Amino acid sequence: MEEELNNNSIVEEVEAVEDHTDGEKHGASWYILQVLSGCEYKVQVYLQQLVEEKSLQTRVFRILVPEEDFIEIKDSKRVEKTVKIYPGYVFVEAVMDEFVSYEFQRVPHVGRFIGTGNGPSPVIESDILKVLYKIGDNTKKIEVDFSALDTIKVTAGPFRGYSGVVKEVYAEKSRVKAMISVFGRETPVELGFDQVERVV
Repeated sequence: MEEELNNNSIVEEVEAVEDHTDGEKHGASWYILQVLSGCEYKVQVYLQQLVEEKSLQTRVFRILVPEEDFIEIKDSKRVEKTVKIYPGYVFVEAVMDEFVSYEFQRVPHVGRFIGTGNGPSPVIESDILKVLYKIGDNTKKIEVDFSALDTIKVTAGPFRGYSGVVKEVYAEKSRVKAMISVFGRETPVELGFDQVERVV
């Protein structure tokens, strides 16, 4: 929960991308369940089934495994992936009483609620708004295997066959700025990730 964003702007973003439930009307709060890593989606399904079986729809409103999309560019190949933002945790919006808490903690792969004291502690509202903002934000993060000072070889375009050194990486534009030696003179050129490969 790193981004320092203004709460009002976060609320506006969340309202734009996230459907409202009756949780707020019923005085629900957000809680975090610690679960076995790799079992987040299983736990989410178990909890949703439990809500149906025990008719908890008036006390449990949302069960989330926060995730985000990102694009990984490695060896000049572009791969889209979806990753969990908080591995090992499931977020629950609920009116938490002893019955709900007990039933949730009996679900396979569930450890405990995160919080202080003996019972579950609600998540601070500004923190959960940041989480909702992140999962509602459709901009994809880009991870690349290029960085400044890397030596690259141009594999496509008019500078194909030339080598150079990366000066800047523009991940959001999928481009790099590199210094290429053309006729013995260092020339700055901007190239797409798909036009270059890193020289190891």
